[in-house]
Amino acid sequence: MLEAVTILKVKHLVQLLAVQPACPPGFATKDDHRRGLRLIRAHSWFLYGMAHRFEITERVQFSETDMAGIVHFSNFYRYMERVEHAFFRSLGMSIVDPPHHGSERVGWPRVHAACDYFLPLKFEDEFRIELLVEEVRPKVVRYLFRFWRMDGGLSAEGRITAACVSKDPETGRMKAVHIPDRIRGQIEAAPPELLARPAKPAQE
Repeated sequence: MLEAVTILKVKHLVQLLAVQPACPPGFATKDDHRRGLRLIRAHSWFLYGMAHRFEITERVQFSETDMAGIVHFSNFYRYMERVEHAFFRSLGMSIVDPPHHGSERVGWPRVHAACDYFLPLKFEDEFRIELLVEEVRPKVVRYLFRFWRMDGGLSAEGRITAACVSKDPETGRMKAVHIPDRIRGQIEAAPPELLARPAKPAQE
């Protein structure tokens, strides 16, 4: 009963954070409010079931920019991988299975990756990376990534398709296998309304 009451209280906090732009009671500063909102959004799977969405906030580093002063296109692929790894950690897993899983150890090589670019990110810019599970098939997971500037503009949109593979003990080669239940039972495809592409932003 206590656990149920606690979850209801946290769900109320989620609703409060989601709809109230000002700093709500119990939060010392607006920064606390924003940090709490990011945390709740990132871990909403805990309250509402299987996970289909995750989000982190990053800041552009100088080494990630090119001669034009904007993020080099190749770094968006690194960002996508970074948030994917964080997504797995949020579910209590790692993208690299530990040895104790034995014959059930799996890996996730990429079989497709793409990114479309709309608005630039510059040195010191903060931005949000939104991961959405676009599709889950027996042996494949496809992710959709959106890169949001803090002014609300969509900077880029990318996709990665990852195959679930395991090492064949006889041949030593990797082969596609069914996603283990311990992973498949925690993720699901996002609803269509989240996957629908936002209106195309104006170009700078």
